[in-house]
Amino acid sequence: MPSLRFKYLLLYLFFLSMFLLLAVRYFQIQVLMDDKPFERLLKKFNTERVIKFPGWRGAIYTEDGIPLALSLNSFVFFALTNRLDDTDIELLAKEFGPVFGIPPSELLKKLQSKEGYVKIYETTDWEVWEKYKKRRKEIIHKVITLAKEVIGIRTYDEDKIREYYQKTKSPKLALALHYLHVLKWFGYTKAYKRFYPQGRYLANTVGFVSSNGTGRAGIELMENKYLYKGPIEIPYIRGLRGLKIIDQPIASKVKNLFVGDVYLTIDGTIQAILERVKNEIVQRWNPKKVVLILMDIHTGEIKGLAVYPDFDPNKPFRNWQEFLNSRNPAFMDVFEMGSVIKPFFVGMALYKGYIKPDDKIYIDHGKVRVGRHWVRDAERLPKQYLTPAEVLIHSSNVGTVQIAKKLTLEDVKDLIETLKWNKVISNFPGSTAGLIPPLKYPANRLYIAFGHGLALTPIHLVTSYAALLTGYAPKPLLVKRVVREDGKILYEAKPSYLNPNRPLFDEKTRSWLKKVLHLIVLEGTGKKANPYYYKVGGKTGTAAIYDKKLHRYSKTKYVTSFIGYFPYNNPKYVLLVLVDQPQAPRRYLLYGGTVAAPYWREIVNEVSSYLGIKPDFSSS
Repeated sequence: MPSLRFKYLLLYLFFLSMFLLLAVRYFQIQVLMDDKPFERLLKKFNTERVIKFPGWRGAIYTEDGIPLALSLNSFVFFALTNRLDDTDIELLAKEFGPVFGIPPSELLKKLQSKEGYVKIYETTDWEVWEKYKKRRKEIIHKVITLAKEVIGIRTYDEDKIREYYQKTKSPKLALALHYLHVLKWFGYTKAYKRFYPQGRYLANTVGFVSSNGTGRAGIELMENKYLYKGPIEIPYIRGLRGLKIIDQPIASKVKNLFVGDVYLTIDGTIQAILERVKNEIVQRWNPKKVVLILMDIHTGEIKGLAVYPDFDPNKPFRNWQEFLNSRNPAFMDVFEMGSVIKPFFVGMALYKGYIKPDDKIYIDHGKVRVGRHWVRDAERLPKQYLTPAEVLIHSSNVGTVQIAKKLTLEDVKDLIETLKWNKVISNFPGSTAGLIPPLKYPANRLYIAFGHGLALTPIHLVTSYAALLTGYAPKPLLVKRVVREDGKILYEAKPSYLNPNRPLFDEKTRSWLKKVLHLIVLEGTGKKANPYYYKVGGKTGTAAIYDKKLHRYSKTKYVTSFIGYFPYNNPKYVLLVLVDQPQAPRRYLLYGGTVAAPYWREIVNEVSSYLGIKPDFSSS
C-alpha cells in the first residue's frame, strides 16, 4: 500500500503538470499565434511619459498698446542624466559649458545634483543656439576622425563603432562612444520664455509666472485662464528599449489654442508720470512703501498705479525679501489712513441732520477725552469754536470727535457697509478687506472718525473718494478687454458699483464736501497740493503707526497721504499719494501736507496738461 508521502508526491506532480500545460498554451496563444510578439511585449512594459515646458502665453499691454509681458521663442537645453555615466557627464560639462557661458565645474555640479531630467539653460538668444549647433558638429567631426584612425572609415554610426570597439577595445573608440552617448541624451526643445520689456514699470501689477509658465501673481494670475492654455508636453517612451522622444511640438500647435491678449486700463503716459514721481519720493524720503493711484471716478478704471518697493520680473528672486517686494500694497496691504477719513464722518452727520453747515463745534483748546485717552489736535488753534467746514479745513481731531459723537452705531455701520470697507472689493490676487475695530464700543467709533484704529487698503480709499463725488463707489477695474489672436473679444469690462442700491449721502451733502475739499487746498492743511493753474480739492492724512514692541503708537513713524479730485468742474479723476514711514530729521516735516501734497500737485499738473484739461488760471 503506497505511503502517505508517495501520495503527496503524486499530487504535487499532477498540479505541476497542469501549470506547465497552461503556461505552454498561454505562450502559444500570446506569442506563437501573434504576428508581432516582441511589439506586444514592449507595449506591456513600456511607459509613456512627458517632459513639460512652458507654453505660449498671451501678451499683456497697457490701454494704449505698450507691451508689458510677452512670450518669446526660447531654447531649453536639457539632459537626461539617468542615461549618462560619470564620463558622459564630465564630457558634457567640458564641451558645452562654454557654449552657455557656464564654468564646466559649475555645470558638472548641476548635472550631478539630480537624476533624470535636468534643465541646463534657457535662452531667447539665437546666437547661443547657433553655438550649440556648431559645437555638436565639431563633436561629430571628432567622432568621425577617431573612427577613421582606428577602423579606417569615416563614420559616426554608433552600432558600427561599438562593434569594432568590442573587437579592439580601443580607447579612441571608447571616447567616440562616450561622445555619441552625450549627443544622444543631451539636447534642446523650443519653448517660450516670459519677458517683461518694461522691467520694473508696473511690475507689481503685472505680476510674474512660475517656471512652468503658469501665472503666479498679479494680472498674470488674475487672467491666467485667458493668457495660458497649458504647457508644451514632449511625450517619450521609457521601457525595455530605453528612452525615445515620440514627437517634438512646434509653436503653431500651441498658438492654435487661441490664448487671449490682455489690455489693461492703464494709460502708458500717465503711468510713466507716476513711476517718475514715485522714484522722486523714494529718493527724497526713503520711505518703507509708496502707493500712487489715479482712478476714473465714473468707470472705476485705474489709469495709473505705481508702488514701492518694486522688483524686476525678468530676474529670479534671490531671497525672501525680493519676493515680498513683488507684492502690490495698493490691494494687499492695509494702512491706518488718518485724517483722510474725516470727511466721511462729518458728511454722515450733515446728511443725517445732526449738524448744519453753520453750526459751531466746541474744540476745548484742542483736546477731548475719548475713553481712557486724550485726543489732541496736531496744532492748537486760536479759536474755541469751528464750523464743520473749518473742522475739515484745519483737520481738527477734536472737532471731528465732537461731530462723531452725534452718530449712532447704525450710522457708522451704514457708512462702512455702503463703502464696503469691511469687504474685499477687487479680484486682484491677494486683495484684502479693511480692518474694522469692534464697533459696539463707543470709543472705537470715535477713534475711527479721524482714521485712528481703522485700516484700509489704498484702493478702498480711492473708491470711497469717488463715491464722495458721485454717490457710488465704483468697482476698481484694471483689465479693459481680452482679445483673442483671431480678433474675437473674449472679455470686455463694464463699469459697475460696489453697492449700486445704496448711494453715499445726498447730492446736497456731496456738493458741500466737494467745496470744503477745495477750501482745504486753498487755505487749509493741503495748501502745498494747490496746482495754481487748476481748481481742485483734496484732503491730507497723517497717521501714527502702532508699535507692537512698545504697545503704543509711534512718535516717529507715520503714514502720510494726500487724496483729491480734479478737475473741480465736472470731476473725473481721484488721485492718491501715500507715503509710508518717510524719513526726516524733524517731526514737523512728517505730515501729509508736507510729504505727499507737493507730489500730488506735480502729478495733477502733468496729467492735466497731458489730458488737455483746460486750466482754470485761478485757484480761487
